[in-house]
Amino acid sequence: MCGILVNISRERIRPDHPALEIIKHRGPDAFGAETFETPASLLSFGHRRLSIIDLSERGRQPMSYANGNLWITYNGEVYNYLEIREELERENFSFVSDSDTEVILAAYMRWGSACLDRFNGMFSFAIYDKKAATLFIARDRLGIKPLYYNNSPSGFRTVSEIKQFTGFSDFVPEADTERLYHYLNTGDFSFDSRTMWRNVTELEPGHCIELDLSKWKPGNEITPRRWYSPPFGPELDITFEDAISEFREKLDQSVKFRLRADVPVGFLLSGGLDSSTLVGLGHLFPREKDAGLKTYSSCYDDKSIDERKYIKAVLASTGADSSLHFPKPDDVRENLDRVIWHNDIPILHGSPVPHWLLYKHVRAENDNRKVIIEGQGADEILCGYGDFHWAFFSEMLRKGHLIDLASEFIPFQMRHHEEWKIIIRKFIRLSAPDRIPSPVNPLLNTEFLFNGGKVQPRPTRREEPNVPSLHRNRLTILRYILHNVDRNSMAHSRETRVPFLDYKLVEFCLRLPSVYKIHRGLTKRVMREAVKDVLPPLVGNRHDKQGYSSPVGRWAAGELKDFFAENLRNASDLPFVRKETILDAFTKFTKTGGAFDPVWWRIINAKRWIDIFKIKI
Repeated sequence: MCGILVNISRERIRPDHPALEIIKHRGPDAFGAETFETPASLLSFGHRRLSIIDLSERGRQPMSYANGNLWITYNGEVYNYLEIREELERENFSFVSDSDTEVILAAYMRWGSACLDRFNGMFSFAIYDKKAATLFIARDRLGIKPLYYNNSPSGFRTVSEIKQFTGFSDFVPEADTERLYHYLNTGDFSFDSRTMWRNVTELEPGHCIELDLSKWKPGNEITPRRWYSPPFGPELDITFEDAISEFREKLDQSVKFRLRADVPVGFLLSGGLDSSTLVGLGHLFPREKDAGLKTYSSCYDDKSIDERKYIKAVLASTGADSSLHFPKPDDVRENLDRVIWHNDIPILHGSPVPHWLLYKHVRAENDNRKVIIEGQGADEILCGYGDFHWAFFSEMLRKGHLIDLASEFIPFQMRHHEEWKIIIRKFIRLSAPDRIPSPVNPLLNTEFLFNGGKVQPRPTRREEPNVPSLHRNRLTILRYILHNVDRNSMAHSRETRVPFLDYKLVEFCLRLPSVYKIHRGLTKRVMREAVKDVLPPLVGNRHDKQGYSSPVGRWAAGELKDFFAENLRNASDLPFVRKETILDAFTKFTKTGGAFDPVWWRIINAKRWIDIFKIKI
């Protein structure tokens, strides 16, 4: 995993260019740049390398192939590169390195853009064909690896992190206030190609760009092409027993692929079902000699969110070594600006800060595990979130399967004890999902954020009347989680791999019957059955969901009260904040208690983001 830069302008990029120096955390092992004369202008490729596969000089980038005709700058991993390489060698393709980078180049030479269909991995890359004068830019199916571009008559740039654009003198950091509103109001804002930075476009997951540099110039229109779409149907005709077997086979293969590396591999272990499953499977598969199984976990003295009893159960069953980190309130105060800087955007409360701190802990241990495996994606493909229950119930109700609905709802209610007013409200909302309101938080000045225009509703709902639609929405919302995972790990020069997002496993799970994923009040049914041999019962039978939590809400009323108060006072002068309302609300919270409003955190983060990057609003 690395960091990349593509620049088309009259500027010649050197290896020490500011747009590469600013992401040296992504690639501390090597760096380089190449510049080419093209009909469009000068084309430069820049690269920062984190060495994972083929640690030798032969794996350096930018890399060339076919006697210097094809060039690539690449971030990510293609896990099935050995199988693709064998196929290409049978067709007399030759290789001088052992890297997956060279395999991508050879595959592009052989199959053109159709090579993407053969890759199983996470990637964003650009390939320049000198003879054809074409530039090909692509991103992986689910957007695990980042890619952004900025296009104007003065230049076209493609980067791994948005902050790289600030290395160019003609770039002006400016907020997209509509996206800023969605962040502030609900926290959901990453749902299409627009970003929180105006004039910065995200190349969406499963998309590519093809430019003919003999005709196209910087500032001309760019039309990304979708090369992949997840299948949300038709439903598979498969028995539950066969589904269990096939799920296990696909997950096993995914984990084996993601253990491929020329450096040691570690695991983040939360104690939840997903990360525990991966540690359990990792215990089964052979690793390099003396490469013991090592896990890293965030823990708290607050027992309501501490998961050490589950972590200890996994460690006992696998014999894994463990390293625990205990985030403290001062960690938030001292590191928030760093987390925002690495993420390029204001962050949500909850997991981003402790997640960043955990990777800081991994690096501080001076451990040589440069690859870390995490459990993201399982909730999205296996109905792990609570709203999937209601989508499932609504699905059965709409189909008229009332007996099935009763047989599922009764054990659900016995397990979860939902209040009847919530149950009634859920069914009413799902009977007309298009009319579900999207209220505006009274702390926000929408007149400013929308320049007097109409306030736009939340584009991606967390409630849907059927499971496939909620799968689709949750995979969209996942984009922000993957953004955090990439930035927080790469901030400390670590590569994160996510086995549950192997595209073959994703496609299989999305098409399974809903009842194979949700049953009698439990989610992830097929996985629980498929991996019960690698999970201690204490973990395998869990039905609560914790994630990488943090007691920020409680700290706001205690250890971080002054921190919140000072930062809210500083942020209250922002033109999109209602000053008196927000100060009164937080003062009341600290004096009389009540619910913590996440918008306070988001407003603080927005202010610090604006100050850190000198964002024009």
